[in-house]
Amino acid sequence: MMESSKAQTPAHLHDGVKAGILASIKEDVEHRGGPTARRLVAAGVLGVVGALGVTRLVVSHPFGHHPPWHIAAFSTVWAGLLFVAIAISILRLRTPSLPLAEAATVGIAGLGLAGICGAACSNQHFLHWWSDTPIGASILATSGPALSAMCFGLVITLFIGTVSAVSLMSRRAGKPIRPILPAAMLFLLLAPGIALQSFDTSWWVFGAWMLGTGLGAYMGIVLGTHARDLLRSGSA
Repeated sequence: MMESSKAQTPAHLHDGVKAGILASIKEDVEHRGGPTARRLVAAGVLGVVGALGVTRLVVSHPFGHHPPWHIAAFSTVWAGLLFVAIAISILRLRTPSLPLAEAATVGIAGLGLAGICGAACSNQHFLHWWSDTPIGASILATSGPALSAMCFGLVITLFIGTVSAVSLMSRRAGKPIRPILPAAMLFLLLAPGIALQSFDTSWWVFGAWMLGTGLGAYMGIVLGTHARDLLRSGSA
């Protein structure tokens, strides 16, 4: 009975069904494969940039005054945070109100930029480098090491957050993205480096540096987002 029914089915109908299935598969691959490939490439590039930033900040730091376990501990924590951020970015994780993937991408890019800034420092003890600059020396002399560290964290992370936001932030459904999440991602990825650099300082200096970094990250994302909106409106 089945063979009789199959024999009665017109050949052009078989060909039409086959062509429709193949067309659907091709369309699905084109719609999904391209963006997926681009996300893979982008995540790979961001991962390399972030990893180079971590490596540059860790390897160049003088460890003579650190306990032997410090480099292993900080590198492991940093690598774990970077792995999670890359996974969030490549999987495009998000909720209706939380653009996790974009926030992670901004954080990774900021970490890579921090590595570039670290490479530009003549002294890999960044607070020492800051204290040798005219502005840093003036703040240190008038306000003490804690406020100097907070200003350093604020200025550097303000620059990093602004550049990252201008380069990568966007809008979702015409609405601006709240800066708190990408700022938190950037702060989280920078935190192990601050802890590493603060080993031979006081808890006050460490806390002030962290506070300045958090404020700088938030302000930088806000400033960069507004700057990008202005650039887009000007080019429209």
